[in-house]
Amino acid sequence: MRRVLLFLLASAVIVAAAWLLARIPGHVVASLGAFTIETSTPVAILLLVVLLAAALLLLGIIRGVLAIPRAGAGWRRRHRLALGQRAVTRVLVALAAGEQGAARKEARRARHLLGDSPQTLLLVAEAGRLSGREDEAEEAFRALTKQEDAGFLGLRGLLRQAIDRRDWPEAQAIAKQAEAAHPGTIWLRQQRAELALQTENWAEALELIGPDARRVTYCIAAADAEPDSARALSFAKQAWKQDPAFPPAVLAYASRLRAAGYEKRAQSCIAEAWKRAPHPDLAAFALAQEPDKLARVQAAKRLIANNPAHPESRLLLAQVALDAGLTGEARHQAEIATAEGVKQRRLCLLIAEIEEQERGDTEAGRLAQRDALRRAATAEPDPHWQCTNCHADHAAWQPKCDACGGVGTVQWLSGVRTSGLPVIAG
Repeated sequence: MRRVLLFLLASAVIVAAAWLLARIPGHVVASLGAFTIETSTPVAILLLVVLLAAALLLLGIIRGVLAIPRAGAGWRRRHRLALGQRAVTRVLVALAAGEQGAARKEARRARHLLGDSPQTLLLVAEAGRLSGREDEAEEAFRALTKQEDAGFLGLRGLLRQAIDRRDWPEAQAIAKQAEAAHPGTIWLRQQRAELALQTENWAEALELIGPDARRVTYCIAAADAEPDSARALSFAKQAWKQDPAFPPAVLAYASRLRAAGYEKRAQSCIAEAWKRAPHPDLAAFALAQEPDKLARVQAAKRLIANNPAHPESRLLLAQVALDAGLTGEARHQAEIATAEGVKQRRLCLLIAEIEEQERGDTEAGRLAQRDALRRAATAEPDPHWQCTNCHADHAAWQPKCDACGGVGTVQWLSGVRTSGLPVIAG
């Protein structure tokens, strides 16, 4: 109903306009060369309107014809974009499926269609890495570093490649560039800390690592590498405070206290550590300044006073007593250790030495020594330093395993050895 009313209203307006136009009086005469046109005013107005409409129509046609190339270029651009987006999707699917060849092919196609956008460059790099084409990945990452907003992505990829090929100087240089491009990144801080560990820059690792179970290892290593005695003492003290029962930490602190002239404090640290966890290295440090053998026995007794029943205490006292010629005391301690279940090779060898000194070159002495050596051949292995990562044995503790490069993996282990790897000198 509304449309009918609108139609009638429009018709009425048109009729009224035509009626008014028809009532306009006068004539219009137009001369063009030999031609003369004469008509009434209403007709002239109508012709003028028709001419104007025709001119507008012609102008629209001309504009449409001129816009055809631009419209074609726009269509081709949209079509190319659609093809590129489909190629990107196929790259993502191929990467997720582990299809190396397809991912690399579609990544190159996406780059051809979409150009060097951050997304296509990253996909080309990842597809290249998946296919083992590190050269292609590096070229894409370097192109990505030139992107103003995505340069950090390129630096991250280059850093990962440098770490994979263990090119530590290059990795450190790239890490500095990445830090300048995007400072304060948690991931980058972790990477810089790992680089510091690999290059054995322990002081820098301590600044970057944050909370870490291996921090005591970093402190000990930083103390060993620090040329300044005051800073070395500070690092060693940090290690000792973090784990006062860990022998390398205790020895790092005690040795620097001794070097600084604080012998009493150093011996106190050793005694406290022996009370917590006796270790042969602690005994070696405590007795190092006792040249007299009998004095070493007394020093050993003072050291083990707070933990006399520990197997390490009995073995230490037996060894120093034997060195001092006190074979009775040595035998007494060895027999107690045997009765308490110690079946290590070093105890059997110690008993063989006691038999040799006490009985000499007699038939009974030779039989006793032979029996002790026979037991040593099948006894439990002695406690030893071993890497918990690759199971390589070490003659002494060190912060980094020489065999596998693991940091903080060398631990003091007792019982059966877990591999037949040779002992690595510390």
